[in-house]
Amino acid sequence: MYTSMALYRLIYVSQSVSNLEYSDLVDILEKSERNNKVVGITGMLSFGDSMFLQVLEGSRRTISQTYNRILLDKRHVNAELIDFSEIEHRDFGAWSMKVVQIDNQMGVRDLILKHSHSSTFSPISMTGNQSLSFLRELTDLYQKGNRA
Repeated sequence: MYTSMALYRLIYVSQSVSNLEYSDLVDILEKSERNNKVVGITGMLSFGDSMFLQVLEGSRRTISQTYNRILLDKRHVNAELIDFSEIEHRDFGAWSMKVVQIDNQMGVRDLILKHSHSSTFSPISMTGNQSLSFLRELTDLYQKGNRA
């Protein structure tokens, strides 16, 4: 697929603006899917308790350009980089971008408790490894049809 360049993963967290609506999430998903597919970026965006946690995978330059564009989006504030590192393979290769809205579903709350200090989705308190493990397990939950 995009094997000639080194692969990188970027994970960041941010806070949604107070007036964010479901239609904004749909817009983010549609634009991300369209843009990311063209440039070879895969990833996942989770949203809950007014917090975004996103992972992007692809070439270093493409991820950097995408992240810089994301930072300009007025639908979120207080973005913090959690991790940016070279990787051997993609973990989210099936999706050019998937948005998972986190709710009070039992399996999802169990995952949050497993990877953070509270039952509230608070990715700001997660390490890079905790964030990645959480997103991988959330992906597995979602793919098994246990919709988040």
